[in-house]
Amino acid sequence: MAKDIVTRLQSADLRKSKTDKLIAQYIERNLAELPFETAKSIAARLGISQMTVGRYLRRLGFDGLDEMKTALRRGRSNPAWQVKGPVARLQQDIREGKLLAGLVQQQIDNLGVVYELMTQPEWQQTIDALISASEVYVAAYQNVRGIAQYFASQLSYSRPRVSFMDGLNGTYAEALDGSVEGRVLFLHDVRRFASKARPLAAEARRAGVKVILLTDEFCPWASEVADIALIVPGSHGPLWDGAATMTAVMDLMLSNIIVLIGNQVDERVQTLTRLQDIFGDFES
Repeated sequence: MAKDIVTRLQSADLRKSKTDKLIAQYIERNLAELPFETAKSIAARLGISQMTVGRYLRRLGFDGLDEMKTALRRGRSNPAWQVKGPVARLQQDIREGKLLAGLVQQQIDNLGVVYELMTQPEWQQTIDALISASEVYVAAYQNVRGIAQYFASQLSYSRPRVSFMDGLNGTYAEALDGSVEGRVLFLHDVRRFASKARPLAAEARRAGVKVILLTDEFCPWASEVADIALIVPGSHGPLWDGAATMTAVMDLMLSNIIVLIGNQVDERVQTLTRLQDIFGDFES
């Protein structure tokens, strides 16, 4: 499929104007990086409009970049965990300190985007929903499962009736059976996207459960299945996806919730500490 796309990109029909050539050359040279791109990011890199990129992709035979990514995935593996670039050069960069310095700068830039996210209405809507929900169910998959479990555990120190759903019962009935009003599903998913995430979100909304989705910029269906979508930067570096940005969002969210709930958190922590002492989970 990649060879077919390159052949089309090199055709005269798709290189009629200077802009055509600019887009064609960019896609041809960066096919391996397309999973980490959006039409918006390509437009920004080339100094053209997102609409221009979209029109070009339609001439190329795709109804948007997501359809092109899907076609590429069918032709080859597209893991989220991969080294992207010549290994020898990356090894040289890491010996010289360039690679890690670049990754640190990427995390700093991402935290700037997280700060902007905190000023958006979706942030406060999420905080309010997690505080006021009758029950909170957290679900995640693959490489973000662990940090989502961490979030659920930490949130349970702030408020009662918080559960992580692993889906092993095959039904997710604990969240979807409709026995309690005011439920919230907090779904965490990033590329590569889990096959269960989208149908779980859709089914939750059908069951009257409010869906909050924490995902990255590569998610093509966030607005379709979520009541509230929180979008964080994805990985654009030469190494596999990291969890630093997602973890930062979760920690800031927990801090926000704890401050707003106030004395109730202290009372709950005292109760849980007494129970921990009874059952001896921690050293004295």
